[in-house]
Amino acid sequence: MTNRLSEVIALCQTLSKEGKKPSVGLVRSRAGGKLSIPEAIKGIQSWQAQPDQTVEQLNPTEKTDEAPATLEARVASLEKQVLELTQRLTHLTYTNSNK
Repeated sequence: MTNRLSEVIALCQTLSKEGKKPSVGLVRSRAGGKLSIPEAIKGIQSWQAQPDQTVEQLNPTEKTDEAPATLEARVASLEKQVLELTQRLTHLTYTNSNK
C-alpha cells in the first residue's frame, strides 16, 4: 500500500470517527491540497470496502514530499514562483498584443 493511499484511508477513518462522511473535497482539504482527485477517490473506495483496516501511520516528523523545511524557505520558494509566473504573464501579454 502506498503512503498516499494509507494517508487517505487514515483520513477517512479520522473523519468517520468525527461523525463525518468522507468525501473527495473533505479528504483533499484535510490532506493539505496536495492530493489528486483520483488518489482521493481510490483511498475512499478502499476505506469503504474495509473501514476498519489497519494502515501504516507515518511518523509525524517524516516528510512525504520535498517541501522546504522552514517558513522562510517556503516564502522564498513562493516568491520565486510568483516572479516566474509574472514574467510568463508579461511575456504572454506582450506576445498577444503584438499580433
